[in-house]
Amino acid sequence: MPPKWKAIADEIAAQIISGEYAPGDRLPKIEELVSAGKGSKSTVHAAYKALEADGLVTASRGHGTVVRERTTLATAAEREQRSKVTGTSWRAGERSDSHMAGVIAAPAEVAEALGIAPGDRVLRRSRTYRDERDNSVISHSTSWIPAVFADELSELTMGRRLSGGTSIDVITRHTGRPVDRRISAMWPRITTAADAEPLEIPEDTKAAVIVLTVRIIDTSGMTIEYGVDIGGPGRRWTKEEVSE
Repeated sequence: MPPKWKAIADEIAAQIISGEYAPGDRLPKIEELVSAGKGSKSTVHAAYKALEADGLVTASRGHGTVVRERTTLATAAEREQRSKVTGTSWRAGERSDSHMAGVIAAPAEVAEALGIAPGDRVLRRSRTYRDERDNSVISHSTSWIPAVFADELSELTMGRRLSGGTSIDVITRHTGRPVDRRISAMWPRITTAADAEPLEIPEDTKAAVIVLTVRIIDTSGMTIEYGVDIGGPGRRWTKEEVSE
């Protein structure tokens, strides 16, 4: 059994990650949690210090303990632009892991976006973006790519971070056709059991998340990638300009 302070810290961290406590919200005073029977003053204080060490909150005299702004979502276009300028698609304070790749049968939604038949071969590449402060999931990102590029570009089929920029960079260098346009969409929805594994949340979690999609079309009119990003609970989208 974990120490009492850790149990309190874990409970509050879960409330922050789910969005129950939003950025800028003030946590209850230590005395309030003591009065509510959560533990002694020293126990609650230790829990708050652990939350601060994990980067979830900040504490200051006169302002109490406040939930920190969380690393926000980025669109595929922003990540592509950042990669061209800085050599990495990561924003400050984030990293990616759990890179996976494989050729599978195209789901109906993906087939429609890529202009192929449901069940046709398609390359699926996925990765998880994390907040470096607390290792929580910022977003789970999936790139759906026509199988012809999997056949021609073996590096895309390897379950690891690409060294030559984004998948779009790899594909456009190979074809010689630059990106012509992007068709993006964004909407909120409530989490389902299927979100549990990629977002690392309990299956019964019911929280609002943002879904970002983009179709990336080259100058020949071919959709070379369909991207789907699902933000972790409590995340929001902000636009970040990257100067060349």
